[in-house]
Amino acid sequence: MDISEKEAQDSLEQIQAVSIRTRKTIAASYDSAMLMMWGLIWFVAFLGTHFFLGWVWPIWMGLSGIGCIATLVFSWSQSRSANPVKIPAAEKIGWRIFWFWSLLFVYIFLWLSILKPLHGIQINAFICTTIMFAYIVTGLWFKCYYMVWLGLGVTCTTLVGFYLIPPSYYCLWMAPTGGGSILGTGLYIRLFWK
Repeated sequence: MDISEKEAQDSLEQIQAVSIRTRKTIAASYDSAMLMMWGLIWFVAFLGTHFFLGWVWPIWMGLSGIGCIATLVFSWSQSRSANPVKIPAAEKIGWRIFWFWSLLFVYIFLWLSILKPLHGIQINAFICTTIMFAYIVTGLWFKCYYMVWLGLGVTCTTLVGFYLIPPSYYCLWMAPTGGGSILGTGLYIRLFWK
């Protein structure tokens, strides 16, 4: 069976299109839910921090703890759902992602103990930009370029907030630009990537 160069090229383009659609479908079902949840957590936590500054630690630890547990439960239920195609490597990747994020937070606290930031906004800006760096790396690893752009965007808004916004308004700035950007990206993926 002879295949012309044009037929081969058309087949490759169809395979590429299916690959892109598959990646978008996965993002629409899994990533969008995670982004919406974490965006909402950031939004509420930043507003809570602004209005109840004395409660900053319980607010962030409580909401982050809820988010981590919800992420684990959702990830576990997704891995156990009736997927038509089971990929043995997917479970290993899931565990690698889990350990990557777990170790990232260990290192965040290790770096904070070494750097000893002077005030809470420095701590927050450091944590936000470190998490956004992880978004960028994850996006590059998995060719999810929306994660790269989201990470770069929230990093830029964090730096604007840190350097240009008065400290008393930093959290009000970060609620829509940080949490809102993450939430908005999740909503956009959910609504338009089906």
